[in-house]
Amino acid sequence: MPTIKDVARHAGVTHAVVSRILNGDTSLRVRPETRERVLAAAAELEYIPHHAAKALRESRAGAIGLAVHDLSNPVYGEVIKGAQEALSAHHSVLMLADAAELHRDAAAFRRFVASGAIDALLLLPAGDDSDAAIARDAAARIPTVLVNERSADYQSVSADEYAAGALAVEHLAGLGHRDIGLLHLDGATRRGSDRIDGHVAGLREHGLELDERWVLDGGHEPETGREALRELVARGPLPSAVVVHSVQAAVGVLLGAKGLGIQVPEELSIVGFHDMRFAAYLEPALTVVRLGLREMGAAAVETAMRLLDGQAVERHVKVTEPAPSLVVRGSTSPPRPAVTPEAR
Repeated sequence: MPTIKDVARHAGVTHAVVSRILNGDTSLRVRPETRERVLAAAAELEYIPHHAAKALRESRAGAIGLAVHDLSNPVYGEVIKGAQEALSAHHSVLMLADAAELHRDAAAFRRFVASGAIDALLLLPAGDDSDAAIARDAAARIPTVLVNERSADYQSVSADEYAAGALAVEHLAGLGHRDIGLLHLDGATRRGSDRIDGHVAGLREHGLELDERWVLDGGHEPETGREALRELVARGPLPSAVVVHSVQAAVGVLLGAKGLGIQVPEELSIVGFHDMRFAAYLEPALTVVRLGLREMGAAAVETAMRLLDGQAVERHVKVTEPAPSLVVRGSTSPPRPAVTPEAR
């Protein structure tokens, strides 16, 4: 783990200068290029400082940034609402940004962070290289919290994704399904791996195993869900049910099933993740696992605020209230009984 002296050596300044720059000491008189060099050195070495709360309190901007990868994603909208509500109680505001744009001009982002325009950054990661770069650059200067993710490197907040994954399987197995497919999230996120682990545990609880024929990347979009269903059909006999780890991808599966003449739920039961408003208005309405998205956004803000106040905070905060819950609608039912020769 790099130290403040390592950063100072890399930037060619004293460690006292590094400390004052990273702690936002506005009385320090240094050239802009020196300040930029120190921030770049801290980012390159992935130095994560213990933030000096007193200095930060004296120079608070009253704003927290939230970076997301898809501003149109309705799941993010719920997280944003929770964050805004929590920030209002602290008399602060939320500044929304597109993560891809921040990554596109890293130098500009570092200058923005160094300017003191925001007190902390919340990042909703997607699992690509830009997440690591954004988190590293921000954490070199301000409290940084990854939201809807479990991180070993940064402060993070997530729901109980493992329990959510198991809950979806529990519902389907309880209905009598034995052949259960999985369309998981793309990207290298721990959120996705935790859901898969929960899914596998749920299967084993009922004496079932994960059949790789029925495991695919379902993505985050309706089209990726539709394509995943086509691939399932191409691989051979369909499972009687499928868990889709994205509500938007689940919409694609539902629409794709209609286009292929697959009856839902009679021939294929579908469970999505996250209870968006539109899920209740589909035909059939979508059964989903509901997670505390607003609570997650609020917990991320409270974590950032405690860091700013110099309070001790767990490295990872798991939102357990509310616990994942099932919203049962028309897209799931018991599997259709097999037709025996005698029945024919």
